[in-house]
Amino acid sequence: MDDFGSKLFELEDIITNILVRLPVKSLIICKSVSKRWRGLICSPNFMRLQLLMSKEYPTYVFYPYGCRDRKAHFLTKTDGETTETLPSCNGYNFTNMICSFNGLICFINYEGPIYFNWPACILRPPNYNPTTQEVLLLPRSRNIEGTQRTRRMDIRISNPATGEVLLLPRSRFVEEKPKIGVAFGPGINGYKVFQFFCTTGENQDKHNECEVYSSISGSWKGIGRVAHSPWDSSKHVCVNGIVYWFVRSEKDGLNVSFILCVDLEENFSVINVPEEKTLHPCLVNLEGCFSLVAENGIDEGRFDIWVLRDRKESIWVKMWSDYMHIFDIKQVNYVAVRKNEILFGSVKHFFLYNMVTRTWRELEHGCRDRFSFPMAYTESLLPCKFLN
Repeated sequence: MDDFGSKLFELEDIITNILVRLPVKSLIICKSVSKRWRGLICSPNFMRLQLLMSKEYPTYVFYPYGCRDRKAHFLTKTDGETTETLPSCNGYNFTNMICSFNGLICFINYEGPIYFNWPACILRPPNYNPTTQEVLLLPRSRNIEGTQRTRRMDIRISNPATGEVLLLPRSRFVEEKPKIGVAFGPGINGYKVFQFFCTTGENQDKHNECEVYSSISGSWKGIGRVAHSPWDSSKHVCVNGIVYWFVRSEKDGLNVSFILCVDLEENFSVINVPEEKTLHPCLVNLEGCFSLVAENGIDEGRFDIWVLRDRKESIWVKMWSDYMHIFDIKQVNYVAVRKNEILFGSVKHFFLYNMVTRTWRELEHGCRDRFSFPMAYTESLLPCKFLN
């Protein structure tokens, strides 16, 4: 019996070693082979092994905004493969991809009535006659200044490889567009979603508040007032369980003032940007290190990579520097990293920089339309809900 049992375990190890190398689509089919295979593939241990294997072969993922079917949003890998339409995402025209982690992707879209606070003087829409080219200015409408504007944000966690989509519980209506960020920690699919919004207090004073959703509890809880709110949701990054955002300068609203961060224990802090002049900075996770990619503020056409060495003291070290010969760095809208390769994205073009060979190449993505920010992506079997 001992020999038979040991051989049985050896056989299962061999099967696991083979299956863990298959694409997720093939693994979903293999679940139908037998109950034993289904139990093996659905086990948390197998999911962890598959994720570790998949991380060795990361890719980039994005979707086009202007596809012919306005109700469909596709995930497209950089190797040219287009996946199926994202489940439960049809009909949402304002879907935005926020982040990607361990094969799960966070999407947001806004719903609810929007009432604009227009002053009465501009409520006089012109009536244009294209034949006579005459413009008739209509009488003024009633003054609706002071009408409130409310929005509610839907947040979805999706696994595009398995087709699973989780709609998080809805939060409250807010006056302005919320900012969010996702922190994922040591658990392979344990995460927290931080949502910042501006609200008006009893004394009509505007202030920032924050709510946090936990995948473990499956619910939101209020943190209360916070000192700062992020600049943008789509350009945050999570490194080792800490989320980082840029905070907009209060002076001109166009430059970065500092970096806001929060950990999984919901501790907030701020980090100063490098003292050396930097332009058009982007936050990235470079091989497990929180880093900043930016245009050199002195040497035109050169980009630098800064790595944060001490979060409490805001100590940065310039790790890399090189020239961008292939295109103007001022056109860069976003940056993504996978291993030793950096993707610089403009409005319609992708350029890849190899840090080993210091060479550039343009990535042909086959999309004529505008697209979302590309993000590093690895296929996985992980469920959108917390896996113990």
